[in-house]
Amino acid sequence: MLAACFHVFPATAEELTPKLDDLVKHFGQVLFGDEYGVSDKSAVVSKWRGESVGIAVQGRQTKELVDLAAKHVRGLTRLTGVQFKTVKPGHDGPNIDLIFLKRAEMAGLSKQLPPREAKSVQTMTSDPTMVCFFLSWHKPEDTIVKAMVVVNVERDAQGIDSCLLEELTQVMGLPNDVDAYWPTLFNNLDRSQNWSRWDELYLRTLYDDRLAPGMPADKALEQARLMFASELSKPAQ
Repeated sequence: MLAACFHVFPATAEELTPKLDDLVKHFGQVLFGDEYGVSDKSAVVSKWRGESVGIAVQGRQTKELVDLAAKHVRGLTRLTGVQFKTVKPGHDGPNIDLIFLKRAEMAGLSKQLPPREAKSVQTMTSDPTMVCFFLSWHKPEDTIVKAMVVVNVERDAQGIDSCLLEELTQVMGLPNDVDAYWPTLFNNLDRSQNWSRWDELYLRTLYDDRLAPGMPADKALEQARLMFASELSKPAQ
């Protein structure tokens, strides 16, 4: 799946806090939608399970790039409780392949993938607006078993940081970009390097035990509504 990063336009103060109905609808679209119309729409809650998720860093990695990724991985652990560990490529078990490449090198990844995923990579890398992207695999539908995050090393440091934040967040089980009037990295116009209050809420909600793997979308959104209502009752930090 493709995620492009652009500068965001300033918002007015009245736009910054979502209404409860809008927040629930947006969360549902981010979690259960099909942004690119490729029949990847999920009908149930799906997330990483097990003791830990491996991360195999590959490609044109540098200490600076690894440090940027590690910052966001630590944040994901704080928000979701998921533990991560560094593994070698080809690790047997749940893992994320984090691949740093030049833009022209990305299309070559299709040669290493099954036909369906290869076609997705070819489509994404042929789009001149593509900055970075991810793929994820679910087996069964309620469990993420593998993901690939691909980042363009030719971007500036801010662009790379933003891409890492967004793609690593999306492979946690929040795959879709959906425009919103409040601050969120799931907005197509966003170029954030940190999670907003609402992004953090989405991650905490998805990995809360009350949203069990396999829970149907309607039941999950009923539970999310209760959690969001509680959050909206709190004063802004």
